[in-house]
Amino acid sequence: MGWARSELEHIGRIVSMSDSGLQYAYALSTVNGMAHLKDALFQMVNDPDYKSQKHELLTTHEKVIRAMKHLIKDFNLDLGTIEAFNTRHTLSNLSYLKNTNKKSRTRRNKH
Repeated sequence: MGWARSELEHIGRIVSMSDSGLQYAYALSTVNGMAHLKDALFQMVNDPDYKSQKHELLTTHEKVIRAMKHLIKDFNLDLGTIEAFNTRHTLSNLSYLKNTNKKSRTRRNKH
């Protein structure tokens, strides 16, 4: 859980930076770390040794995914960069994050 807290704290640091290039690089690095964290949390959810912590692990897993989606959208991150460096295929499929950059159409902006 310390790893999760650390990754989520990065968001405040990213926002506080004034250089957009540094923000992008830091956000991309943070999303990469969160992708590994998300996978580790999910493994723990399915581990019988962590049965008593399952709810807390699932909650943290969802927080990490929400944070990843916000970073991707807010900093217009290219997931292809993370996927390109995933040469050992240690990360699970990131396709659920692919449409994060696209703004959803609401009734207000359909017309």
